[in-house]
Amino acid sequence: MESSLTLTTTVLGKRARSKSHVGVIHLASGSEPSYSEQSDFEPPKPSTSSRPVLINGKLVANTKRRYQCTHPGCDKAYTKPSRLEEHERAHTGERPFVCETCQKTYLRETHLQAHVRSHQPESSRPLACEYKDCQKRFWTSQHLKVHQDWHKGAKPFACTEEGCDEAFSKHNHLRAHICDAHAPPGTKPYRCDHEGCAKSFDTNQHLKTHKKTHNTKRYTCVQGTCLVQSGDEPKYFPTWTALQHHIRTAHPPSCNHPSCNGRVFASHKGLRSHQKLHDQRDVEQELRDTLPLEDTDDRPAKKPRRGGDLGRDWKCEFDDCDKGFKSKKALTTHQNVTHMGKRDFVCSDCNKAFGYKHLLQRHTAKIHSVPSDGRDESEHSGKDREASESSDDEEEEDFAQQIDLITGKAYADQSKAKLDRAAAFSCPFPDLEGLNENGASSGGSSPKRRKCDYAFSRLYDLRRHLQAVHEVDVTKERLQAWMDGRATKA
Repeated sequence: MESSLTLTTTVLGKRARSKSHVGVIHLASGSEPSYSEQSDFEPPKPSTSSRPVLINGKLVANTKRRYQCTHPGCDKAYTKPSRLEEHERAHTGERPFVCETCQKTYLRETHLQAHVRSHQPESSRPLACEYKDCQKRFWTSQHLKVHQDWHKGAKPFACTEEGCDEAFSKHNHLRAHICDAHAPPGTKPYRCDHEGCAKSFDTNQHLKTHKKTHNTKRYTCVQGTCLVQSGDEPKYFPTWTALQHHIRTAHPPSCNHPSCNGRVFASHKGLRSHQKLHDQRDVEQELRDTLPLEDTDDRPAKKPRRGGDLGRDWKCEFDDCDKGFKSKKALTTHQNVTHMGKRDFVCSDCNKAFGYKHLLQRHTAKIHSVPSDGRDESEHSGKDREASESSDDEEEEDFAQQIDLITGKAYADQSKAKLDRAAAFSCPFPDLEGLNENGASSGGSSPKRRKCDYAFSRLYDLRRHLQAVHEVDVTKERLQAWMDGRATKA
């Protein structure tokens, strides 16, 4: 191939040390290359056209911002890696710069430095306003200029509503004007601009938080069948509440024990309480397998207690009651219902009262309801089933409670409990020595001289009781002084 290239000073080959110039080839944009003489130590002339830069795997021409953010949906780019690092903290939430005075955190060191100035006295600000009788001082010339423009009457914030010529010196004044003059009553300064949303807020931060709710892909379900499979679109939810409702309905917690057949629960708390029963039953079964069998003399085996006997550390302190419970709440319920006679669950149809909610539900289902869907009565929620395990034999207890109410034992137990914790005082009859003097009169001798078992928490009730039952008429002041004297002697 012929070529028109010629060398002017030397031939191509090994360069001699004595030579100060060599031929250098410059490739031009045309098809014809050219030669020129240039010193080896002379810097090359800058090119007029910028070369493409490889940014995140893409060639980008005519740019100096080589450091681009890789966060999805963000097209920010910077000339320095330090600037990119500062920007990425906005995505990660990292705030490494902490104020030593108030513990506030910031993304950038410059932001922290600006904040630290707020803890210093105003006299330390270097720039002072030169207007007469104005003592304002500022850190930056920009803030000083804005303040001086205010002295001059500048109003850079003009109302953008059609037909309104109002202008204001501060942006917050403009927002307040728009809310008062051009918005419905009750509108707050920061309004949501999303289509169909009329909400407004007092601060910009509250507005930013609210705008996140308009993002329909803010939350996604990562449980079970909702996981992305074979390129399917995942399920998104705009709010945390909507996601939790989906999880409760589509993925309810279930027990994986073989005996439960996938029984589901309304919450994970109910599932955890249920799983404890399986653990306790396993431990009890191991104990029964380990301990030797007792001689029962052909007696029928004792019915196992619902919930098992393990872990019943809360013992009932009432006389002739040896029941134990697995929690203080269950013990309190037992004492209120069994020994205090509380009946908080009343049937709305027949006014019959029950001590436990599930007994009322069972009564309603058997007596007042008509089966319509053919479901078995054992289909109860996990919560109701767990509640039924708070006592051993509730129906037998309910019958025993009715007997106690008839015989008065329930009232006696309740009175004794109040006296033990000093929440009431007992009737002093027949020990009324000193009460019939100066202000007390007896309408006759009482045929019954045994000790009265009534207890009262109010002196007024005791006074009426003495008068109606024991025929002892005494004034309020005399009874109060007599009771105080008994308490002092005791």
